[in-house]
Amino acid sequence: MRFRVSAVDAPLTVQFEPSGMEYELSPGEYMDVELPPVALSEIAGDVDYGPGMVTVSARGRGFARAWNAEGIEVTT
Repeated sequence: MRFRVSAVDAPLTVQFEPSGMEYELSPGEYMDVELPPVALSEIAGDVDYGPGMVTVSARGRGFARAWNAEGIEVTT
């Protein structure tokens, strides 16, 4: 599964679990995120949203992958 996380009106911190890596997006910036593949009966991961923060937790094999607005892959 692939999706986009966007900071609209305020800065937004994107945190990746289980690694704990964090990235701060400025208003107008975005990050594309891809969860690792899983079997049809499994859940790929969780996305939790709170004030000023999105946490992406991968459940599949491996870690989520992410790319910044310039298309450069970042460490998750």
